[in-house]
Amino acid sequence: MFAPLEPSGGGPLPDRGRRRNAVNALFCTAGVAGVLLGGWALYDAHRSGQHRAESRTAIRQACADLADPDAVLRLDGGRDRVSADEDAYGHRLDPSDLPDLCELRSGRAGERDRPHYLTLKVHSLPQPGLHVLDPDDEPVAPWTPGRRTGDVTGRIAAPLPAPLGDGRAGSHTARSVTVEAACREDIAGVTSFRATATARYGEPTAGDRRALAAIARTAAVRAAQRKGCETTPPELPADLPAPGRDLGPADRATGGCAWYAAHLHGRRDRERLPDRALGTPPAERAAQESCVLVLDTDTRRGIRAGLLAEGVRAGGPSDLLTNPWWLQTHAYFGDDADGTKVKPFTRGPHDIAAGQAGREDRVLYASADCGGRPAVFGMTTAYRYDRVLGPLLDELFTAYTTATAERHGCTGLVLPAPQ
Repeated sequence: MFAPLEPSGGGPLPDRGRRRNAVNALFCTAGVAGVLLGGWALYDAHRSGQHRAESRTAIRQACADLADPDAVLRLDGGRDRVSADEDAYGHRLDPSDLPDLCELRSGRAGERDRPHYLTLKVHSLPQPGLHVLDPDDEPVAPWTPGRRTGDVTGRIAAPLPAPLGDGRAGSHTARSVTVEAACREDIAGVTSFRATATARYGEPTAGDRRALAAIARTAAVRAAQRKGCETTPPELPADLPAPGRDLGPADRATGGCAWYAAHLHGRRDRERLPDRALGTPPAERAAQESCVLVLDTDTRRGIRAGLLAEGVRAGGPSDLLTNPWWLQTHAYFGDDADGTKVKPFTRGPHDIAAGQAGREDRVLYASADCGGRPAVFGMTTAYRYDRVLGPLLDELFTAYTTATAERHGCTGLVLPAPQ
């Protein structure tokens, strides 16, 4: 149909051999594939850019423009698609009605089974009910069906918040960071703003915790600025290691449990007292600190016969798994103390006024003044363990509050009347 092309000198084009022709064909095919792949890469990059732009808008709207969208999208190795939670509660943050939160999920709005991604919660302080001394909040997880049997007293259920630096900036756990933005002057009774960024995916890395800290700091500062609060939070530490959950020997305890190690020193009648401990790291300016004390299962098993002989209800063998014996101390300072309530067994939580102390079921609480800042000290107890300890419980609480108040320079310590 078409005559073969000829060179300018006439005659057909030379045949360079099958191998050379195959190579030429391969290069042509590769060139076409390269064009196609390059086009797809450009399209994919464009589409990812669109997804990220949509996600930035969703983050701004859900979190009231308090969170940095790019910082949010960099979490967990990076995301292109993030959308607001759309459940019945409509978790979109309202800065005019604090405390409030926003919840974000991975994936596009409307998709099914979108995994949780990030929660950002913002408070203005002081806030009533910020903390509640409730003995039903168990630090040690009891055994449940389906869980491997064994000693339940070796680890706490959730890590205790560790301070950021000296504690002024806030605190962190393995998956959340809380940052405080204190106002230079009170604004309509508000002294500070607090933001907590919590990762809701897998196991956050140290890099993720640094990113969470930056997200929380930005949110706290922006919330404060919107209310006319001048603030400059302390610099955040570079290293945010995940707090541990394993309890160690009580007589070598440090940090929030150092008082207990000192109390045990030289003491012989220890058999009913906790022999495992884990406390928050020491921090001079922390708004809160805690200590978890637990009686080892084998120790408890060894004293059970003696308790029964005294008529003390020590529980059956199954209680060794389902009802571990523990104590937990709670110290709150400043705005955190002002927002602390105590929860009796038979009615709702009530405030703890300055200069007040008392006992409610399995809760002991005291108050003090720490350089013009209020302080509340509490101790919660496992079911029945308060009866096992008897007068030792008041002795422990006095030792704890006295040592902690002295360490923080507190005066005017008010303790509950002995029982």
